[in-house]
Amino acid sequence: MQKGLLFLLMMAVASYSAPWRESKTFLLKKDELAKIMVKSTGQERLFNFRWTLYTDKALVVHESFDRIVGQHMLEGTSQSFSKRFLSANKSERDVPYALVVFKKFDEENQTAQFDLLLFDKENRVKLDYLTKTTEK
Repeated sequence: MQKGLLFLLMMAVASYSAPWRESKTFLLKKDELAKIMVKSTGQERLFNFRWTLYTDKALVVHESFDRIVGQHMLEGTSQSFSKRFLSANKSERDVPYALVVFKKFDEENQTAQFDLLLFDKENRVKLDYLTKTTEK
């Protein structure tokens, strides 16, 4: 229920103006890694994600950031998970994070399409995409 409300809120905000700084699209086969190097002042950390199972319109996604792992079950399209890249500082208004959105599954080619949206108003991080992406 909370995910649905979060999605509706995000869609309402997105329809007003695009709050994200950049977006990329990934088309991944099973167990193919999407690799992104997250660079900030004095740090370089790896963020990656992959899907392992698609059944009954649900996708199991594994992600890792700075060697901390997680698993998500995305049921239906337009489901998402987020990953914070830095913590908030007292002088800064926002925390940079990525929202990874499951867009569709191609049954014929056995590929899943994801959109990665970077929210970072203060330009605290730079993303280097180590996996081929599709420009949006």
